[in-house]
Amino acid sequence: MPKTEGNKWVSEQACVYMAHTCNLACVYCQHPPNGHRQDPAAWAARLKKRGVKAVSLEGGGEPTANPDFFAWIRALKKSGVKQFMLSTNAVALADEAFCARACKAVNLFTVNFPSHLPEVYARATRSVKYPLALKGLLNLKRLGAGDRLRFFHIVSGFNYKYLPGFSAWIVKNFPDCSVSFVFVQNKGRALLAKGAVPRYSEAAPYIKAALARLKLGGCRAAVQNVPLCALKHFEGFAFEFQRWRRGDAALEGSLEPKAPSRQCALCALEPACCGARRDYLDAHGGRELKASRKAPAAIKPERF
Repeated sequence: MPKTEGNKWVSEQACVYMAHTCNLACVYCQHPPNGHRQDPAAWAARLKKRGVKAVSLEGGGEPTANPDFFAWIRALKKSGVKQFMLSTNAVALADEAFCARACKAVNLFTVNFPSHLPEVYARATRSVKYPLALKGLLNLKRLGAGDRLRFFHIVSGFNYKYLPGFSAWIVKNFPDCSVSFVFVQNKGRALLAKGAVPRYSEAAPYIKAALARLKLGGCRAAVQNVPLCALKHFEGFAFEFQRWRRGDAALEGSLEPKAPSRQCALCALEPACCGARRDYLDAHGGRELKASRKAPAAIKPERF
């Protein structure tokens, strides 16, 4: 199995958009697949020229639904890429042979898994593939990749009330993994799904309870796309704060910037905060935002 050699490479990786279709139809998908195929040879040449050594395999859809999945990895390896992170829904990993090959080729697995409850999963993904996704996760665990697994849990109007139960399920079944709770964006298919985007004030109590359960269970956890003012007493779990603390900008350069806000402009935490983005303000406005006098340096970082 490939060694991760520490996690510094995760923050230096390039995104490779190799996915062009998907085996799910998630109601909150912000970048639905458009069927456009990318050329692995062109990507390999581009990455070789830039000297890129680490990549995240992703795109508009599911990378493992690409029939040339392993050919892509071979091409990228020839270009000099040594570290691979795969963004996946784990459905294809239900195939034990496929999963075993993936475990040998991939360093980290980031799995989009919207609920531990089959009925909630079905509503969020508009599929009946929960058993396959769960089998894929269990295959990763059985093959010794449990400590290379990160759950990418989109927080939406369909699942936020079940977050504490999800955390308890994680502690029981996947104690070696890490979890990222990512607040849904009001774009893509979410624009067409009534109730897909909850208010920060509605979801925050459940997010905090879920983070506390993971911490008490010894699991690593973070939360993304939630302003620090909505995470009072839990600010140390914010991914954007973690980025600021290590010297990076709070938001990655490829992401949309935070929307201008009077409250954010007055807030001492602004440099370390994701703020509220325009898509959220379009849905709910900015009345929930509260300026704080707390210095970012006073926040204690949590383990992630």
